[in-house]
Amino acid sequence: MYPITPATSASHYLAGCFHKVGGFVHQAEDEIAAIGFALGASYAGKTAVTITSGPGMALKTEFIGLAVMAELPLVVVDVQRGGPSTGLPTKVEQGDLLSSLFGQPGDAPKVVMAPSTIEECFHFVITARKLAESFRMPVIVLTDANLATGQGLYPYPEPQEE
Repeated sequence: MYPITPATSASHYLAGCFHKVGGFVHQAEDEIAAIGFALGASYAGKTAVTITSGPGMALKTEFIGLAVMAELPLVVVDVQRGGPSTGLPTKVEQGDLLSSLFGQPGDAPKVVMAPSTIEECFHFVITARKLAESFRMPVIVLTDANLATGQGLYPYPEPQEE
């Protein structure tokens, strides 16, 4: 992971959970290195997730294309924020759909999921991991600042290894 608003809160939460199931969070020096580490972990047979926001997603497109070519499972969570370029980090917008679908040159099949509630975020990321590993392809989960920083009550299982 690389800290980028509004995705940082999700990364911090997951950092507290991953150690319970034998995982870890690595803070990379930049967005490109973060996805490079995730792809390296995937190549080594580990479950790989990277979390970013719009500007970081733009930097990750070449590695997403590499994941498609090499058939490496990868989950990318894009916590969208408003505005073009570096955007407005504290504003909400769902503007990364087209770049998520068509951001890589050539034929680059991938799954794109867009949860609309906090509970769906939880379940969609689990489903994204299963899809990525079953079909050996990148899966992008689009969320936004409201979902990343929001709170809500819902029943969820305790973290455990499969």
